Amino acid sequence: MTIHEFIFSTQRNHRIKRHVVLWLVCYVLLIITYPPRGSGSANGIDSDGFIKFYEMVVIRSFFHLICQMIFCYPLLYFLMPFFFWKKKYFQFICMLLLLWISVAFFRYTVFSYVYNPIIQQLNLFANPPPQVFLFSILQTINGPAFISFLFISFKFFKDSQQKERANFTLQKENAKAELQLLKAQIHPHFLFNTLNNIYSFTLDKSPQAKNIIKKLEDMLHYMIEECQQPLVPVNDELKVIEDYFELERIRYGNSLDIQLDITGNYANKVITPLLMIPFVENSFKHGTSKILKNPWIRLFIQTDKDLVYFSLTNSKPANETIKGKNGIGITNVKKRLALLYPLKHLLVIESTKNTFTVNMQIPVEHTIGPDLL
Repeated sequence: MTIHEFIFSTQRNHRIKRHVVLWLVCYVLLIITYPPRGSGSANGIDSDGFIKFYEMVVIRSFFHLICQMIFCYPLLYFLMPFFFWKKKYFQFICMLLLLWISVAFFRYTVFSYVYNPIIQQLNLFANPPPQVFLFSILQTINGPAFISFLFISFKFFKDSQQKERANFTLQKENAKAELQLLKAQIHPHFLFNTLNNIYSFTLDKSPQAKNIIKKLEDMLHYMIEECQQPLVPVNDELKVIEDYFELERIRYGNSLDIQLDITGNYANKVITPLLMIPFVENSFKHGTSKILKNPWIRLFIQTDKDLVYFSLTNSKPANETIKGKNGIGITNVKKRLALLYPLKHLLVIESTKNTFTVNMQIPVEHTIGPDLL
């Protein structure tokens, strides 16, 4: 059993162990903090000896502990939740007073008719009934009240930690659900753009349409099937980008200047899927496809030990500035990056009169491959 389970577990056996340990600690504290010269009686180490004195202390502390337990549990599990937390303060004070009187009476009875006879058998001094009555009233206030404060403080801490943990779990689940929704939005967006390309080829009855459909089939299989995982091989993600560029090369032919440069060692590395392809789509849809003269795209991707560097620049018409910065795909990626890599990613988007540039850095993770065994 871990420390976290011991403190926060709601299982019955763990809760019992937790309470046993807490009361044992209280019992030890009662023994070691008892005054060596006695408290309100003639008993002490000097007069009675070390062994006999601590026999008395052990017995006395045990009965103190019983009284504290009888006070603490009704307060913690009945008065607090049913009256105090519900802001029934008058009823709470009345019930607390009743509890205090009941425990004081119990303590007086136990110390008068159980504890005192035991002490007298040890030839130690036993307080007379008036003193027992007075101590029962006073020590029912200071002793159990202090222990109850410790128990309530511990419960406050435990409940606050559990609430914080529950909120964190809820936020994590909400973020996961939002990520799934954002990822799902990429599929129809990508499909819509690519189908437009296929449509243009079918109008011209181009034989390239079959090749485009096959590549589209492979890419959609990757997006729908393999991208269900939170991480995919960097190589697979780069393959989708290469296929997309190839589709656009087929579409535009020599009328579009495309440069794609992929470098670095991306073996045995994984990455969050579909973070780069929306920017590639955007560069064609809002950039080069609307320029009649000398359109161009430059994409540089480099993978090093811990990061993927993505730098994309494309030509664009001046009136596409707003759309280029706020397209559906780009907004989608911004949200996903904020959820997945808060303060761990870099995304800089620059739009000038004739160019649109995206610079992005994404963390990568490592898998165990043959070269790492």
